[in-house]
Amino acid sequence: MDVQEWEQRHKEAFSNVKETIPYLEGMFVAYNSNIDFIKHLTEEDLSRLIGVFKETEIIERIETYPREIKDPLDFMARLLMSMREGKAAEIPTHNSDIHEWLKEHLGFDYAGMGGQAGIISNLLSSLELKKVVAYIPWLSQEQAEYFVDTDNLFHPTVENGKVFLKHPREAFKSNIGSKVNWILEYSNNLKVSCDGRDFNVPRDNRLIISSRPKWLRLDVDKEVYEQLDSIFPIDGAILSGYQMIKEEYEDGSTYKNYVASSVQVIEKLKSLNPELRIHVELTSIQNRVIRKAILTEIVAKHVHSLGLDTVEVANALNVLGHEELSYSVIMKQEYGIASLYQGAVQLLKDLSLERVHVHSLGFYICILVKGHPLTLKEHRDSLLFSSILAAAKAIRGNIGNFMEAEIGLDVPISSDGIEDLENFKLYCVGRKLCSLEESEYGYLYGPDHDAVIIPTKVFDKPKATVGIGDTISAGAFAAMLAKLKQKRS
Repeated sequence: MDVQEWEQRHKEAFSNVKETIPYLEGMFVAYNSNIDFIKHLTEEDLSRLIGVFKETEIIERIETYPREIKDPLDFMARLLMSMREGKAAEIPTHNSDIHEWLKEHLGFDYAGMGGQAGIISNLLSSLELKKVVAYIPWLSQEQAEYFVDTDNLFHPTVENGKVFLKHPREAFKSNIGSKVNWILEYSNNLKVSCDGRDFNVPRDNRLIISSRPKWLRLDVDKEVYEQLDSIFPIDGAILSGYQMIKEEYEDGSTYKNYVASSVQVIEKLKSLNPELRIHVELTSIQNRVIRKAILTEIVAKHVHSLGLDTVEVANALNVLGHEELSYSVIMKQEYGIASLYQGAVQLLKDLSLERVHVHSLGFYICILVKGHPLTLKEHRDSLLFSSILAAAKAIRGNIGNFMEAEIGLDVPISSDGIEDLENFKLYCVGRKLCSLEESEYGYLYGPDHDAVIIPTKVFDKPKATVGIGDTISAGAFAAMLAKLKQKRS
């Protein structure tokens, strides 16, 4: 695989997408944003935290596999589990005492915009879309300050029963608290020792402690829903945050109420613009009931596109009944990339999607339904553009404009990604998914789908890892929609 050829393709893709982005009228982004307290963990931090507990108790708690953070021992167990595997995880907590405990025993390096919708809204508005409409049900005054100050970013607000679009800093709800998450970043080769068990962290990643206060509801205000046409014209919607849905609420409502209302919003958006494309960005969802409901009742047959990482592919396959394939994806054995490809194809079929975009370290896979109006090269340009954005995000932490995004071109293509694709080539050619020549372009042709797979740029020492996956998915989706709009024009 010619690395220089892929470098040139990245440059051409960036130029192509930059020219087509102005074709977009707008993007709607909902539902989740929060304030992130971000801490880059050192060996000294870990030693201090572990020293608070009896180390045998930490190991015992790890064995129980806590799925939410109820006390500091749960936190330590999930942190060491995440670090041992080098896998990102997002674990909920309904206990505000955890926030206070972390402030006292750990502290944070800085605070920033968090939550998929918040991160994506800031990114897209910085990429000079004509209009980005964010919608956060719990937009507080403090939260609003973390949205970028641009003229193209809006949020619906209700005044005297009528919906207006204003900048988030003018559209917040008074007397509402802020949702605060903790992002614990850790680095490759960090040494960890607990109760005589030693390991080195295998890769850069993070653990997210996601606060879920009792007042949190993933819903749209009645007036906004009834006047949803006020956010138009828009060409696409990126929806996320469904992991906030709970099985049961104190008022007697259940997840079924919020799943149903989420579907109503999606269907109304589509009725207002039949050409609208809707993307759902998945994340780590500990609750299997909610995970399955999101996939089978919100995503399946209602949206067009799904974005997720390797762990999320495995988790999705698991609740959809593909346990063996799920296990193969998560184990990442010699032919792990083939399993990931098969898993993405299975999701496309099971969920009746047009597009499944999987981002993995070093490469991306995009599975497409046959007959998609864009060519595989046009889809490839979208993926390559998102690779550049991800690299720039890793370097800078945030991207303020196209000039800042362009710095991602200077980041080299991942040698591990190239190696993964070289190994995958034998699988593809052997199953007649492509010829040797087609594999060099990243094109695959299945019996009932097409696919694009690319090596990506990876910055070795990212300023932060949180938000990189959201940047990848949102960048690729927006680039794809822009090209689609250009062709229709």
